[in-house]
Formats: sequence, C-alpha cells, structure tokens
Amino acid sequence: MAYKHGHFVWFELITPEIDKGTSFYPAVVGWGTQAVDMGAFQYNMLTQGETPQCGVVNAQMEGVPPQWSSYLSVADVDQKAKDVVAAGGKLIVPGTDIPTVGRFALVADPEGATFNLFKAATGDDNAPTGVHWNELWAKDGAASAAFYAKVFGFDVETMEMPQGPYHVLKSGDEMVAGIMTSTQEKAPSMWLPYLAVEDCDAATGRATEHGATVHMEPMSVPGVGRFSIFADNVGAVVGVIKPESHA
Repeated sequence: MAYKHGHFVWFELITPEIDKGTSFYPAVVGWGTQAVDMGAFQYNMLTQGETPQCGVVNAQMEGVPPQWSSYLSVADVDQKAKDVVAAGGKLIVPGTDIPTVGRFALVADPEGATFNLFKAATGDDNAPTGVHWNELWAKDGAASAAFYAKVFGFDVETMEMPQGPYHVLKSGDEMVAGIMTSTQEKAPSMWLPYLAVEDCDAATGRATEHGATVHMEPMSVPGVGRFSIFADNVGAVVGVIKPESHA
C-alpha cells in the first residue's frame, strides 16, 4: 500500500441536511452519489465516475456550522496531534479508529481552523482528484504558514497575488495547499476546498439556481484558472475552479 503523507487525501461536507448536500453537488458539479453500509450507520459519498470524492455527514457536535472538512494524511495520528498542540493548536477529537477505514483525530490550528489528521488503513492510492486545491483563509497568513511548516515539515513558497501574499505549502516539489490572509475580517479561519469544473461561470450559475449564495463572483488569475466561491444551499462555503491547464 502507498501513502501520500503530507497531502490532503479526503474531504467531508458537514451539513445538517444530508439530502440537500447529496442533491446540490451533483446538480452543480456533475458528481454522482453512493451510499456505503458501515454497519452501525450509512456513509453517504459524492463520486466522480466510480471514484469517491468526499463524504457527506451530519455534524456530531452541537453548534457546528455547515462546512467542508479536510483530512491530512500523516504517518502517526496520535504523535502528530501532540505536535499540533505543542505548537499552539488544539485537540478536539482524540485519535479514533474507524474499522476498515483508518484512524483520525480532529484538530485546530492556533487560529481555530479545523482539519483532520488521518492514517488510512489501506493507503492513500484512492485520494480524490475532483478536489483540485485546498486553501486556508487565515487571519495571519504568514503566521499560519509558519505553523504548518513547523508541525508538518512543509516548505513554504510565498508569491505576491492581487489580494496579498500567497503562501504555498510544498512537500518536496509538490504543491500541497495554499494559505492567504483572509479579506473577510469577520469570517473565521477556515480551510476552503476548490472543486474542479469544466466551466466556472456555468457551475456558479447552477449553484445560485439551487440555493447558493455567491461570495466571490467568477474571476480569472493567470497561471491558476477561473474560480468562484459560494456558500451552498445549507451554508457550507466552497470554491469551484476551472484550472488553467484545463483550458
């Protein structure tokens, strides 16, 4: 089995209404749905062709708003959770085994952005490809980049973008994720996945038709692609992008 430690290998849509989540994304980005019997419960997934891209789950803790949750592959969930706490982060759900799936822990970085540490039972060869990019909207992008570099050993490459410095987390020569200082002062620090689409404008239009609220209208960035950001029909914020390489 092969692992992609230091890469985001799974995503979950946390929503109070699973039916809305499993209908919205197929309508907007063309994904399918699949339900898996986990014994004690049914796990709903969104798929691209035959390949699972993310799970759709109800929040297990009171007060958790609709959101997208990211899973970062690590070699040792429990040790890495200790490293997160030692660097100023927080442990929310301690290391927990999911039979036949793997082990995870829910943590937060020093600004409160949550993500999961994950060690799959059978490797990361089936990591989703429909999620094109993952981006942290932070209160202090430079400080957040330093935290992730310290805890996970990422190299950081900083470039100037229209909205300010953009910090790219790299594992060797591979780009893993981006970090920017949020332009939304009232928004909490959060990880924001971007779903790959063939036409950003059309996907954004479909999103609004199905109850989304657009936070950033479609815009193009040379060398990156054309993207938009919206809250879906229950309020979970997500991006869609047509990468420039797809043009």
